[in-house]
Amino acid sequence: MFAGPAALLDAAGALWVEAGSVIALRAARIGQGDPGAGDEMVRMVAEKVWAGWELGFALAWGQLGHDPSTVFSRTLKHYRRAVQANFDRLSANER
Repeated sequence: MFAGPAALLDAAGALWVEAGSVIALRAARIGQGDPGAGDEMVRMVAEKVWAGWELGFALAWGQLGHDPSTVFSRTLKHYRRAVQANFDRLSANER
């Protein structure tokens, strides 16, 4: 699953933009005093801790691969799923 440096940078940049969108949606919810804002803040921290644990175990068990580009690519994919799920959930609440 080798991806060239340019493709990896493109994927990382896309994830960065997507994560920024999720941050904006969360900040808007918190800033508006949404009743669920406290739960959202707890969820935000818990998700980051959990994602780190999952990724650490996947790395330790060799599930991310062994060459740097594969590890990087699979790491991006891991985080991208979580970011996309949050974007879908938060943007559905905005409609």
